[in-house]
Amino acid sequence: MKYFIQLIAISALLFSCQKVIDVDLNSTNPKTVIEANYTAEDSTVRVKITLTSNYFDNNPSPVIDGATVIVTDATGTPQTLNPLGNGEYELSSYVPVFNSTYTLTTTISGTTYTAKSTLPSPTPLKPINYEYVSGFFGNNGGYVCYLNYNDPVDTTNFFIAVLSENGGERGQVNEITLTDDRLTDGNSISRPLFGPNNLFQLGDTIEIELRAIDENIFNYYVELQSIAGGNGGQSAAPANPESNWDNDALGYFNAYSNSRESVIIL
Repeated sequence: MKYFIQLIAISALLFSCQKVIDVDLNSTNPKTVIEANYTAEDSTVRVKITLTSNYFDNNPSPVIDGATVIVTDATGTPQTLNPLGNGEYELSSYVPVFNSTYTLTTTISGTTYTAKSTLPSPTPLKPINYEYVSGFFGNNGGYVCYLNYNDPVDTTNFFIAVLSENGGERGQVNEITLTDDRLTDGNSISRPLFGPNNLFQLGDTIEIELRAIDENIFNYYVELQSIAGGNGGQSAAPANPESNWDNDALGYFNAYSNSRESVIIL
C-alpha cells in the first residue's frame, strides 16, 4: 500500500518582476509506514516498514531495515521478529490466543512506535451457494455467489470478506467487502458477492475468506475505501486514514482470524 502526502505548491504572480522563483515539487517530509498483520491461520506475524514517497515519484517506497520489532501478548511476554531484509520482519509459530490484545512495538533509529490489536475468534463460514441470474446493464447472464455464516450472538463483530476467483485473490482496497453486525447481531447472514465482471461463469472456482477483525481496523478500512474511491488506492489520496500506530506513523497493525469456503460453479 502506498501512502501519499499532499504537497503545497506556491504560485507566484508575475507582474513586471523578472525574478525566477523555483518551487521544489519533488521534496516531501517522509513519514514512517508500518503495515503489520498477525494471521492466526498460519500463526505468523508479518511486518513491512517503509517511508512515504515523493508525490510525483513512481518508484517503490524506500524500505527501512535495521528496525527492532517486538510483539507482546496479553501476559506481557515479548518476542522479537526476525529481519528478512527489504523492510520485512517476521515471526512464525506464534500461537494465537483469541479475544486477547497484542501489542506491536517498532523502534527505528531511537524512535519507538506502538500499536495494539485485539484478535477475535474466527466465525465459521457455511458452504457457498450460487444462483444463475439474467444479464443486466448490457452484460451477459451468469452466477452470483453468496457469503453465508451465522453471526455470533451478543458479540460485536467486524469482518473483511476477500473473494478469490480461479486462484486469483481480489484483495485490493476497492475489491474487499466490509461488514459488521450492528444491525444483524445473531442473525443468519447470506450476502451476494460479485466477480470483476459482475457475474461468475460455469467452471469458475470461487473461494471466500472471512476475516474477523477488531473495530479499529474496520474503521481504518472504511476510511481507506472512502479515500481510495473507485481507484483501488492508485490515485493520490487527499488524506491518510487514521492509524492505530502512535507517534505519527502511518499504516496499521491487524491481528485477525479467518475461515474459508470454496465452490466450483457447475
